[in-house]
Amino acid sequence: MNTSPVRAVVLADALPTAFESACLVQCTDITRLPGRRRPEWQAAPADPTTTALAEFDEKDAAGRLASLLTDLGYPAGREVRTGGGRRRYDVYRVLLAEPQRLAAIRTMATAWRQGRLALLGTDPLGSSSPRNGQRVTLARAAWRAALLAGGRRFRADLLCVRVGDHDMAAVLVRAARVLGVTAAVTKRPGCLLVTVSAAAAPRLLAAAGRPPLRLPAPATAARA
Repeated sequence: MNTSPVRAVVLADALPTAFESACLVQCTDITRLPGRRRPEWQAAPADPTTTALAEFDEKDAAGRLASLLTDLGYPAGREVRTGGGRRRYDVYRVLLAEPQRLAAIRTMATAWRQGRLALLGTDPLGSSSPRNGQRVTLARAAWRAALLAGGRRFRADLLCVRVGDHDMAAVLVRAARVLGVTAAVTKRPGCLLVTVSAAAAPRLLAAAGRPPLRLPAPATAARA
């Protein structure tokens, strides 16, 4: 009988894709809408009949997760649901049928552990080391996910993304450092803001493979 755990280790070639998928789910917005919560993707779901793996406010985030999961061998679909009363909103859901959903959850949970350990490791690595190359790739994947699913915006000359827990915030701070950028964390009601200065934002966006944002015009003093 085969007793080896399912996806106990995500192979190196698949790790960036699986880790980015995990980061997208980790950045799911749970702060704005009543009744929303982050899916329990790091463990077996309590309700096996539910096929929604994650919900996003951003269409592109859902599309990216569906594409990544399909690349990993878990064909994913999408749907949009509209809710609210006078203030309507759309929720973009990523769907997977069983048993693919449970297998995908296990893969992402494993990739999250591996990727987090690789990024937060303090071992000095040479620039030509394969492990350093992997660390840079994972750093780009983490920020690519956060910029899609974390509600990126400029505020007071800062690029901000919103995350729901300290683990993801720590990953983003470390990933920014790997990419040559300094990031900071600010606590807000119900979430954490990871911020990068507007001056460093173009470098971070380029490293993550995201299109640049138009910077806000600097504030000018009112004339007397």
